[in-house]
Amino acid sequence: MNAADGSTVPGSGPTEVRRRVSWCGVSVLTAVLFAAILFNNSEAIFRSPHYEANDYAANSLQVLKAKQFHETLGHYCRFGFHHPGPAFLYVFALGEFLFFDTTHVVPTPFNGQLIALYALSAFFFGATLALIAARLGAARPWFIGLSLLVAAWHFGAVGKFYAFVPGHFGLFAPWPPCFVVLPFLCMIVSAASVAAGNGRDFPLLILAGCFLVHGHVAMPLFVGPLTFIAYGGLWLESRRMGQGPWNLYPLQHWLAAAMIALFLWPIAFDFFTAHPSNLERIIWHSRVEYGERHSLLQSLLYFLHFGAYAAYPSRWPIPTFEKFDAAGVLSFLLLHWRVYLLWLGSILLLVTVTRTELSRRAEDLRVTKFRKRMYLILAIATVLSLVWGSMQEGPMYDYNSLFNFAIYYGWLLVATLTAAVDIENRLSSWRSRAQNPAAQQWRAGMRIAGIVAILLATAIALRQERHRFRASPDQDQQRLFANSVERALTLDPAQPKFLDFDWQANPQALRLAVYFERRGIRWWVRENWTLQFGADRVITPGRNDQPVPTSSSSFWRMALHSNTSGPDDDPPAIVLPVTPEVDLWVRPGK
Repeated sequence: MNAADGSTVPGSGPTEVRRRVSWCGVSVLTAVLFAAILFNNSEAIFRSPHYEANDYAANSLQVLKAKQFHETLGHYCRFGFHHPGPAFLYVFALGEFLFFDTTHVVPTPFNGQLIALYALSAFFFGATLALIAARLGAARPWFIGLSLLVAAWHFGAVGKFYAFVPGHFGLFAPWPPCFVVLPFLCMIVSAASVAAGNGRDFPLLILAGCFLVHGHVAMPLFVGPLTFIAYGGLWLESRRMGQGPWNLYPLQHWLAAAMIALFLWPIAFDFFTAHPSNLERIIWHSRVEYGERHSLLQSLLYFLHFGAYAAYPSRWPIPTFEKFDAAGVLSFLLLHWRVYLLWLGSILLLVTVTRTELSRRAEDLRVTKFRKRMYLILAIATVLSLVWGSMQEGPMYDYNSLFNFAIYYGWLLVATLTAAVDIENRLSSWRSRAQNPAAQQWRAGMRIAGIVAILLATAIALRQERHRFRASPDQDQQRLFANSVERALTLDPAQPKFLDFDWQANPQALRLAVYFERRGIRWWVRENWTLQFGADRVITPGRNDQPVPTSSSSFWRMALHSNTSGPDDDPPAIVLPVTPEVDLWVRPGK
């Protein structure tokens, strides 16, 4: 559609049609991916109860506040503050409300949280692929097939890497270090798209960035620079058209501003109402209490170790890279030489194919520009990851930087994009050289057969790796916990409950606290673990809004089996197992 002066009116014509197709692609891919994830986890979601422990239970205590719109903090951090915001907690609260409270399609509330996580993950991954596929025209089926095939291998390996995460949830673990990976991937791709001049993707970049800032205190280090670079690229592209980006994309700017205001609100509310606020605690820690940092070499080796998909238990630092040892590093690289050889092969293949395409000038300029921006964004993200690695406080645990898997897959997306365009260009060239209709039809059939073969290979790979994308909790332990707590409540119905625990049994104490909260049972904690249980639930001398425990109160203790007082030693006590290692010790109230 042309204006009176012959210029193209922004937001109309073929470009607008392409963008509608693009967002239709996001919806379709999201729905398909969500259905596949849910089907793969159907047994765990719809038939198996989950009584969350560990950090999942600490998050659920905050989710319950979010359901009442009372939560302004993110999940807790071991350094004495909370991560910046509660966005993910509100998503989990919505899942719990829809699928347990309202429709009752899942047996326990935590299952509803998992469904919400699956939907959010499917959205960010679907949007990532759709943004790239929208630029490819006839090469789109090749790209979708190849990217999903590579995703099956890459994220299947990541799911295996997550074996150290408690709970056996696979790739879609509801643990903050894990669920920021796909939003980070979406931010990388949407940043490249915006930098290439596609201002309609600006709200998606802001949405992914806002979730990341809420999700981890280190994310502003990435979100700020990448958003700035992306918007700088958009500004340059817009100026070539003689206008500013805010003139070409006013609706997108208003949407972005609204999202920033929405995500900023809980942080601002806490800042002005809490003393000290969470933001003040973060600043104080960074200025006064920040611990030892690491060298750039350590950070580089730490980044490279994610490319080997070689995880260590979360409570251990990475021994080879924590204290540099040349022999140890060489041993590690030799142990994982196959995967590093594959990464090197992907680089060589990408360089070769790219040079071939450029020499033939067969590639769409939109694809070329986007790919260049992807190189830039991935390079900046890698540099920022190295900066973050050197800034890390304390041991270099795996879980501090799981978002690196998004950077690695971003590189694979560039490779699959290039391969898809090259395959389609070669097939088109062959068809154009065909001398008769029969040859043209034969080569068109080759294209269909090739796409079908890739999709079949993808289906086979996903089937082989499906257990890496699946939650598989120990149902015997789930039933043991619920039965023991219900029996204890029958024997000791008195309220309120006063909890304490061995520090090793803290995960089960959190589990019990969530169980009480959902049953409407009044409870307080006698241990000073305010970050996990909440300051309002920790018994503090001198507070008038809390009950005072007496000798006749109901006391429940989570203790290691080896530390539990037996019934013969303390006749009023009731001792029930909740896990093979932890017992529930109950002294009934009067």
